[in-house]
Amino acid sequence: MDYFIPEKVLYEKKIIEYDLGKKLFERYKNMDIEMIPIEKHHDVEFIKKAPDEKFVEFKKYLVLGIRKSLQLSPNKLSADFIVPFTSSGCSAMCTYCYLVCNFFKGSYLRIFVNRDEMINSVKRKIKQVGEKKIYEIGSTSDMVLENTITGNLKWAIEQFGQLENATCTFATKFSMVDDLLDAKHNGNTQMRISVNPDYIIKKVEIGTSKLTDRINAANKMFNAGYRVGVNIAPIILLDNWQDMYREMLEQLSNNLNPQLKKQLFFELIFMTYGYANDTINSVALKGVLNVFERDKMCPKGRGKFCYDLNLREDAAIYFKDLIGHYFPDATISYIV
Repeated sequence: MDYFIPEKVLYEKKIIEYDLGKKLFERYKNMDIEMIPIEKHHDVEFIKKAPDEKFVEFKKYLVLGIRKSLQLSPNKLSADFIVPFTSSGCSAMCTYCYLVCNFFKGSYLRIFVNRDEMINSVKRKIKQVGEKKIYEIGSTSDMVLENTITGNLKWAIEQFGQLENATCTFATKFSMVDDLLDAKHNGNTQMRISVNPDYIIKKVEIGTSKLTDRINAANKMFNAGYRVGVNIAPIILLDNWQDMYREMLEQLSNNLNPQLKKQLFFELIFMTYGYANDTINSVALKGVLNVFERDKMCPKGRGKFCYDLNLREDAAIYFKDLIGHYFPDATISYIV
């Protein structure tokens, strides 16, 4: 289960009032990992004052806290509602990551130990809504990664498995799904495996699983009865992007379970890139592939950029044609 072993653990003192918090505290304390008490998981003074060059070091930290905000928000893409769930941030270092835009050098992995309060907020929403809806539980972190530390994803899947009128969904760039294969999901969970060409995974999605491993994870989850989709995200329009993504889709077509291919759904998300990404990459990840080609992009607001509309529309047509060729039975849920 220990895919990620932190170099330091920062913790709010009240976490030991929760079973999961006490368990994690004792685990890392017994591993002789440095334990640092903090007041607030989102406001760590020595991290705020540290230079941006410390970004990579901070990615090796784990923060344990209590989530205060439990308000679900509407969504019209991957789900009907976004659920503030059991983690935020990540140990990976994808150079385009939107979490860096939100948390800057504080985009390390945070785990929130009050999981019962979170699932209870979902149950209240389900009762209020009254009809079957989809709930996104992985919008601020990668739940498959977190599950290797907490088991929270398996726990959440089984919680949703007991509910009526609710499906949970999550996307992942990781392949460690074996713990989920015997979960009692009752058809109430869907996974979207997030993919990119091998070159982009190696150069840009630093610290995530290989494409072949992600494909294997998708097959395992489908064979275990989960609904599985493919999340092509983010689409990065490098100079040879057409060839890279064609080869990727061909690899998917050749290796995904034929039965899965018949009921597959796709989500396509073009890259958004921010000044915060550029700042962190230039000082903390020197030498990484530069994906910010200013001449291809236009301002999106709040220091972020997206691809020029005409370029995006042409690329969307290309992807629709490719998916239609390699996956004639698949559907495209959305393109943004």
